[in-house]
Amino acid sequence: MERRPEGDAKVIALKAAMLIDGTGADPIDNGVVVVEEGKISSVGKEGEVRIPSDAKVIDLGHRCILPGLIDAHVHILGVRAYSLADRLVNPHDFLVLRAAEDCFKLLKAGYTTVRDCGSKIALSLKRATEEGIIPGPRIYAAGRTISQTGGHGDIHYLPREEAIRMGCLLADGPDDCRRAAREVLREGADFIKIHTTGGVGSEKDHPWTPQFTVEEIRAITDEAHRVGKRVASHAQGAEGVKNAIDGGVDSIEHGYFLDEEAVEMMLSKGVFFVPTIALLEVYKKSVEKPYDMPPWRLRKQRMCIDAMPKSLMMAYKAGVKIAAGSDYFGAPLREHGNNADEPITMVKVGMKPMDAILAATKVAAECIGIEDKVGTLEEGKLADIIAVDGNPLEDITALKKVSYVMKGGSTFYYVS
Repeated sequence: MERRPEGDAKVIALKAAMLIDGTGADPIDNGVVVVEEGKISSVGKEGEVRIPSDAKVIDLGHRCILPGLIDAHVHILGVRAYSLADRLVNPHDFLVLRAAEDCFKLLKAGYTTVRDCGSKIALSLKRATEEGIIPGPRIYAAGRTISQTGGHGDIHYLPREEAIRMGCLLADGPDDCRRAAREVLREGADFIKIHTTGGVGSEKDHPWTPQFTVEEIRAITDEAHRVGKRVASHAQGAEGVKNAIDGGVDSIEHGYFLDEEAVEMMLSKGVFFVPTIALLEVYKKSVEKPYDMPPWRLRKQRMCIDAMPKSLMMAYKAGVKIAAGSDYFGAPLREHGNNADEPITMVKVGMKPMDAILAATKVAAECIGIEDKVGTLEEGKLADIIAVDGNPLEDITALKKVSYVMKGGSTFYYVS
């Protein structure tokens, strides 16, 4: 039976056959998590953890308890197609309603936190979920992204003014980049997203072509870091990755064409890598069924397929901090609710199941900078807790079999 309890008790004890706390420690058999006033008060093995007499006990049976999942790279846009026409022909308020539905799908799929890497409406969605207007994950949003003129964030086949209206600031030169950074921070961005290479989804550039100079990148990161905000860089080719790291970014998104020097730079500077490897399967499937993808997109997707797993495994074996981010945005093959495709694909290409789980919990929280709040099941953390059917260490696809979701101590979803 599916249910959404209206009034959770002040003290809740969750029990299950298995518990993975997200720290990397061995799983706990017959695990217990005690939640008080929205936070975790104790975690451990049944019989070793005191359950208060007034606790509401929820026995999840054979399931596995985990920290709420985190997707470190999404776009909540309210779109359902690859063609820009979907955003042009549908009213803005209709896109917002679709986006609210996507928030619901994310939370039901066990994603209690997401980092939105570019969406005009994500900052409002964040407020709506915080105020309880709509159900959804905890959202950390970049708002509008920053691109050079003609860069990956620019929509090349539109007039410049229309491309800017669609949600990306265009900036050229260090001073203009500094101004753009201040503008998105003024709008309330939790972090800044920039583009330092071309990409698959932009018409007239290439994934390995660098964009923005190091000086331009440094102007943006300087503005962000002075106010305690981070900078994430779309960067697919090695040269643009290295420019981004030299410029002071905090995370590299995609990194399809890494080389050894780029990996070493990520290691030495402590830069996070968000490989968006779920797109590997998307790109493979689109060869047979391209939906409404334009020819130039399909051509570039095919060019990335061989390189993507090689780059991820190069970084993984070297010890780079890897966070899970699906880059899903709502179109076919990239629907919200299927975001666990990211850790599942990580395992498929060679990562250990526990490391993929950490990428979608602990490391993703560290990448966002919220590891003091979420990402692990530890005393004092917010009670973002899920349960899945099965053992994800034996079959990582269990992450798609979510049967219980708690966010901030409130039960959102429970299939008993």
